[in-house]
Amino acid sequence: MSDPEPQIERTIVVTVDAALADIVTDRLWQLGVRAVSEVGLPDGRVDVSTSVGNDDVAIARATGALDPAWPVEVRDLDASIVQVAAEFLSPTWYSPGKVCIPASCLDAKWSGSDPIDSADLVTVIDQGSAFGLGDHPTTRTSMALLAQLLDSGDQTCDRLLDVGCGTGALAVLAAQLGVPTIRAIDIADAAVESTLRNETLNDVVGRIEVDTTPVAMVDGRWDVIMANILAPVLISMADDFHRLLRPGGSLIISGILADRHDHVLAALDPLTPVDSLTHEGWISIELR
Repeated sequence: MSDPEPQIERTIVVTVDAALADIVTDRLWQLGVRAVSEVGLPDGRVDVSTSVGNDDVAIARATGALDPAWPVEVRDLDASIVQVAAEFLSPTWYSPGKVCIPASCLDAKWSGSDPIDSADLVTVIDQGSAFGLGDHPTTRTSMALLAQLLDSGDQTCDRLLDVGCGTGALAVLAAQLGVPTIRAIDIADAAVESTLRNETLNDVVGRIEVDTTPVAMVDGRWDVIMANILAPVLISMADDFHRLLRPGGSLIISGILADRHDHVLAALDPLTPVDSLTHEGWISIELR
């Protein structure tokens, strides 16, 4: 009997100097991917890899969203060798009593002091199959700021817009916390698929409107806007944020470096920072 043919996963690989690896990794997460891998090369550069599926249109859209200066290659990889075992994943406690957990390790046991059943709120995120699961400092702090804002009652939130929704973690959390109207948008078809899948996993089906509509084509006024996107994109969307945020509303931005984001705040003026959280060199900021 012949061996079965390997299942091929088309892989987007960005090769950059090690100093740029974190920035490239964060940009790939914004595409709505399931996982990102970093592999050091002998010459000191790093291969940063991900997948948006095997569809040519989705791949072209994803690569087109990357910095033109980054060397990008699409490679075919045997998907059977790039699965992430549940024992290498762990829950993320982003706020007291609140945890985000990969779907593939729901039944796993951890050595940490906080068992999952002690959580007040569990958000399950399906990371899918891919090359490894990276840390999400921007998502962690964005979720913490959003939970804090909604739990405090300090901000009325009947309408929330998630720009660059990725796996839908922020939109799902908003639904779990009772926001009645939620819109999630992203340039990647994979992000739409992930968000719909995670709606189901968290019993909030039908609560999130999700699609690939560009932010420039979104209308209405929103009480809270989430934007976990890199600095240049945040700056390019500043006019849309001003147009879409209701007077007195909150804009929570992330994907920016803790020690280098003054230019982003300048672009968003007269919105003013009222709160922030940092983690591993990244910062999330709430502005009003």
